[in-house]
Amino acid sequence: MKPTFLLVFALMMAFYVWLHFYAAGWLARNFAPHLAGALRLSLLCLALLSPASMFVRRVVNAPLEHLYTAAFVWMGVIFFWGMGFLVYDALRLALSAASRPLPPWAPRAFCAVMAALTAASLYNGFRTPEIKRFDLAVPGLPASFDGLKIAQISDMHVDSGYQLVKFRGAAEKIAAEAPDLVVFTGDLVDPGIRCEAELELAAAGLKPRLGSFASLGNHEYYYGLDRSMGCYEHMGIKLLRNSIAETGGLKIAGLDDIRTAGLEEADVERALAPLRDEPFALVLSHQPLLYEVIAGKGRFLVLSGHTHRGQIFPFHFFTRLAYRYFYGLYRLGDSFFYVTSGAGTWGPPMRLLAPAEVPLITLRRAE
Repeated sequence: MKPTFLLVFALMMAFYVWLHFYAAGWLARNFAPHLAGALRLSLLCLALLSPASMFVRRVVNAPLEHLYTAAFVWMGVIFFWGMGFLVYDALRLALSAASRPLPPWAPRAFCAVMAALTAASLYNGFRTPEIKRFDLAVPGLPASFDGLKIAQISDMHVDSGYQLVKFRGAAEKIAAEAPDLVVFTGDLVDPGIRCEAELELAAAGLKPRLGSFASLGNHEYYYGLDRSMGCYEHMGIKLLRNSIAETGGLKIAGLDDIRTAGLEEADVERALAPLRDEPFALVLSHQPLLYEVIAGKGRFLVLSGHTHRGQIFPFHFFTRLAYRYFYGLYRLGDSFFYVTSGAGTWGPPMRLLAPAEVPLITLRRAE
């Protein structure tokens, strides 16, 4: 591992553990000062739950799905509540400095609001993603592509039974829309799932007229490239690795995950060079990176994911710092770019102010 990665990982783990101690102190201070020691010890044990479960999952590969799910739920809860406690204390200090202290019932009211938001985020995290339908008017679109319907599945992160249920539900919703083309823009699988039977059965209803195509995400690398490619093959999905396919006259390019594969501008330019003279082409690229480079190489619709739209507020702010193209539709030159919030969740099965979606894009000729 690179020293920079190890340093960042160590800092994140230190912050994660510290957040548990901070939460314990906040709860003790506002509700039970006499239980401060017990709260710190209890939350310290919980701080070890998520890292330990991930280690067991990857190394031991034990079938303990409920433990993994509980660990990820706790990870989301402590981040959400811990950040909430920090905001609460900042507000309390600001009001105290202005001689306007919070009323004694404020901690209980705050916890009630946080509990309601937590319940809502868990509900959104476990439920089947909705279809997001929209038309995209493309100048110069060939008449043969007018009305073409493209369904995009991204960031499904199928690693457990409940994620598999969501994928099956999403596939059923997509099949009911009868798209012409289904594309997967990475992070379909994660450790914890058996590809051959489970995913093949879940995707069995997807029979688009022009086929299904995919590009790699970073989690396909984490899962293992050979195993990931086997998953796509078993589902009948054509995986494009810095390569181009054609279906119904439409050219489709798929890029490996730019950051994980270490692709540079020259690599992207080389992969897209055969599409320079195409009146319109589709590009699948997991992370919304090098968009300016891609826009200069042709007239494309580029589909991406990865950002999860932040997944759990307030992480939207941190994700926006890392990715200029964060969520939604963008236009650069003659090309359009859509970054989806994704169909699943990674880590905590929670979503707050970042609903999951399956984009269904209908191409239209612009007047």
